[in-house]
Amino acid sequence: MNRNNVISRLLAASCLVALAGCAPDLVEQETEALGIREQAELGYNPGAGWNLVWQDEFDGTSLNTNNWTVLTSNWDPVTNNCNFGTGELEFPRAQNVTVGGGKLVLTAERTSDNPVDSRCTGYGPRSFYSGRIHTKGKVERQYGKIAASIKIPSGYGMWPAFWTLGANISGAGWPGCGEIDILEWTSNEPTWMKSATHWYNGGQADWGTGQSGGYNLADSFHTYEVEWTASSMVFRLDGNIVGGTYYHNETEFQQPHYLILNLALGGNWYGNPSPASIALPAGTKKTMEVEWVRWYQQGGSSGVSLTNPGFESGMTGWATWSPNGTEAADLSETYNGGHSGAYHLTHWNNASPFEVWTYQTRTGLATGNYKVRAWVRKGGGFDLARLQAKTCGSCGPVFTDLGTYGNWTLVETPAIYVSGGNLELGFHTRASAGNSGNYIHMDDVELIRL
Repeated sequence: MNRNNVISRLLAASCLVALAGCAPDLVEQETEALGIREQAELGYNPGAGWNLVWQDEFDGTSLNTNNWTVLTSNWDPVTNNCNFGTGELEFPRAQNVTVGGGKLVLTAERTSDNPVDSRCTGYGPRSFYSGRIHTKGKVERQYGKIAASIKIPSGYGMWPAFWTLGANISGAGWPGCGEIDILEWTSNEPTWMKSATHWYNGGQADWGTGQSGGYNLADSFHTYEVEWTASSMVFRLDGNIVGGTYYHNETEFQQPHYLILNLALGGNWYGNPSPASIALPAGTKKTMEVEWVRWYQQGGSSGVSLTNPGFESGMTGWATWSPNGTEAADLSETYNGGHSGAYHLTHWNNASPFEVWTYQTRTGLATGNYKVRAWVRKGGGFDLARLQAKTCGSCGPVFTDLGTYGNWTLVETPAIYVSGGNLELGFHTRASAGNSGNYIHMDDVELIRL
């Protein structure tokens, strides 16, 4: 979330035009037994060329903990700070995160319990309970279209947010990890979806935009999304209302990020108001409801067939090159299981240095742009660890440096233009110091024509 009200300052300094529009037609159904009307789930079409690679539809009666971690304090163990760096007034807890009726519900309520985390004693007791969840270490991806259907609550002091942080935050810190704010909302400008990015450039650097359809966003479902590529981000409200485009080349946005959903109260975006001024009387509750969250990648049906992409047939279809005779450091194995199937590719040498390039060559490709995708998990230090592609053996590659991933994570290369029909693709790693604890597992490789 915004760290010191930069969006308001940036918007005030910019000439943003509110695009004309009207609230989307919402299909409603009569629930006669309850005597109420409920809004039907919002439909969403990501557009041609987008492939759904991860989703949570919040079915069932409990949160999917394979996807999400629930915060249970105003101390965040991932970012190692209190009140989330924004002076918020809430104390997150598990009881305020529920799933039912096809929705995730984050509930805010005033409390007289005065909860305090012992690590945050200098910040005073909290005045509200609320909900906050994230996907760190569970769902971490790079690029794509990230979208959600969300109903935010009205009222002064409500600060709902749908956003991301760089997966390397534990090492890089904030803002060096990078942050993408897809949705932030304030009651002071109720028709606006505020969006922003934050990164490090000798200090905190910020960019912000906004989208307004001319209707109050609170208390009904709307879709919020970002389309994130290696060079730009486009933020959209309800699929067609677009703010400014962020053009970038910062390293913070060339790496996997994880997702956060939270309902904050007060804080520096509201000018640090007193708890008494927040529009949430004792004994009442306000909720942020989420119908679904989805992550799409470019490609879809444009995939190019590869030989043995999941390494279920050993190293069949894959070649290995090494400059120092350590080809044996790449192998197909079942240790710790595969992303799908039983096998995966491993680059590892027990306590000995190595360098290997595991690759597959495709010929006869149609002229055009391509990307390579693969699922990776990795631990320990490497001098070089890349997913890469190149159009000839001596050509320079396009590549993505592989980070540390405790769980299987989908990564992809930048686009590469193929004009001669040939492409080498695969994994290049080097470790100059032997360490039996270093490993890299790779699986389910895809070649996508854009």
